[in-house]
Amino acid sequence: MNDTSWRKLSAALGVACVVLIIAAGALLATSGESPTSSQSPSSEISANPSGTDSGPSGSPAPSPSTGTSPIPSNGPTPTLPPNAPIASVTFNNVALDGSSDPLGKSRTFTFVTDGSGPVGIAITKSAPAKATTRICAKVDDSKPDCRLGTRVTYKGAFTDTAHSVWVITLIGPAATGPTVDVAFSWPTFHAKITFTHGRLQGSSSPNVPVTENGFTASFKTVSAGPVTVAASWTVITTNVKVTTEDLNSSAASILDEKQFTSATNLGTPGYSFNVAAGKSFRVSLRNTSADSGRPDLTAVLSIP
Repeated sequence: MNDTSWRKLSAALGVACVVLIIAAGALLATSGESPTSSQSPSSEISANPSGTDSGPSGSPAPSPSTGTSPIPSNGPTPTLPPNAPIASVTFNNVALDGSSDPLGKSRTFTFVTDGSGPVGIAITKSAPAKATTRICAKVDDSKPDCRLGTRVTYKGAFTDTAHSVWVITLIGPAATGPTVDVAFSWPTFHAKITFTHGRLQGSSSPNVPVTENGFTASFKTVSAGPVTVAASWTVITTNVKVTTEDLNSSAASILDEKQFTSATNLGTPGYSFNVAAGKSFRVSLRNTSADSGRPDLTAVLSIP
């Protein structure tokens, strides 16, 4: 074979080799495999069934904030507020209206709790002995818990919020209501209870018992400080007396009395008298005039 023929044959073989190499490359490309390595694993994140992103180790990520701040699992435990002292007050000889009395109103007591702790609500005495009372207790926006009986106790009542407003109402189920002692205790740093829809009928009005003239409340102090009374009433301008008594001996003794003359309220700051810590006392408010009508009384009692 001459040089010219060899060169032609060599050129033809070279073209054939190029065609074979190109064809082999095309086959490898369509197969998706490398001739020198195996397929690498996927790094795609699996979808969470809930629709939220996944956290570490596939755990669900925290949901968007709803206005509260959850405590981080690796953060410090928050310091809870200290338990508040338990205030205790008993309103003595509260004459109740009857529910069928067209002018009757429920005697109402309101106080605010601070933090967690037990709450006491109880009718401890009733006269006549078998007369029944309808008592209802309501906390914040909850449905009232109403009960009927001669001596009613809300056993196991408890508060576990920073502050809650408790409203207790009492009324007789008939034309006239009984006279009761009603006791309250609750955790608070500032012991205050409001008595509304009381009576302030004059002491010498005909056929009006003293139980419908103002209020009497006994209590035990937690600390030394002032017992205070703020009060106002409807219908009349009258003379009022506020008295504080010491109950720590066998016979009660008067510690202080203050007269308010020609008044429609006790003014500001109202009545105030300093008492000792850890002692029992009684405070009362009375209309000393011979007034008629049915004055509606609102009184706010604060104790140390």
